[in-house]
Amino acid sequence: MRRLRDVGEQAWLARLIARLGRTADGGRVVVGPGDDAAVVRAARRPLLLTTDTLVEDVHFRSTWATPRALGRRAFAVNASDLAAMGGVPRFALLSLEVPPEMSVARLDALTAGFAAAARRAGARLVGGNLARGPHLAVTVALIGEAPGRIVTRAGARAGDLLYVTGALGAAGLAVRRARLAVAPDRVAAGVALARVASAMIDVSDGLVQDVGHVCRASGVGATVELARLPVARPCRRTLGAHAAEFAATAGEDYELVVAIPRRRERRLLALAPRLGCRMTRIGRFDLGPARVQVLGPAGRVVGVGRPGFDHFRR
Repeated sequence: MRRLRDVGEQAWLARLIARLGRTADGGRVVVGPGDDAAVVRAARRPLLLTTDTLVEDVHFRSTWATPRALGRRAFAVNASDLAAMGGVPRFALLSLEVPPEMSVARLDALTAGFAAAARRAGARLVGGNLARGPHLAVTVALIGEAPGRIVTRAGARAGDLLYVTGALGAAGLAVRRARLAVAPDRVAAGVALARVASAMIDVSDGLVQDVGHVCRASGVGATVELARLPVARPCRRTLGAHAAEFAATAGEDYELVVAIPRRRERRLLALAPRLGCRMTRIGRFDLGPARVQVLGPAGRVVGVGRPGFDHFRR
């Protein structure tokens, strides 16, 4: 088995560039991977930029999934940020910190999984970086565009309804079971929801915590009803009565939380069959302090402990 230390940085990069294609593809990529910088043609629409890092032994373990699946997830979690603003990915940069003992086959599979996920989303991997490090770290930067409205966290108003796409809790449960969860593709849904939403955010660190980000950006409070949460079936089956609370705080779901003005709810329901995912009303935004109030099954306020993931707090 060939390891990266046996092949070397430049030889591996040359192989990757040959697979991806270095020069223009007849579209918006003028200079692709292999030069000092990528060159792409700007569009008339505003550009959306996002970046994120997955670090081994922080976000995942090497035994949790195949390298190809890790590459797909690295793309998906970044595309989720664009989806939450009504954007679609167009170009990607991939920077890898890799231990020299890592096999070439694993690194090939990771980059292939990432590039394939980008192509399926209509984006292209145009560059990046490779560096030696004590563990694997995958840093992604995406450049996207918004076909329609750009939606931020700051537009929610008191009286808006609180909706979420898909189901919650399965990803957090996968982490508990030492598995890498599959991040859903919500790009098309995000573009469609941008037509009716006043604010959006993706659920990365936990529903309660992420709704709180919308509250602070918008200057409103929110109420989340645990009984309304669309809890994923494996989570409900495993955790029973505690499933909803777990789903509200576990994170890693990468679903979209959406603020919908009441006057646009009918338009949302008309859009729903074309979104490719379920939409569930889970609460509302209120006047008052910028915080999230969680109601239990009996309609009483309940505490949920840690509202979500934080890199630096216990």
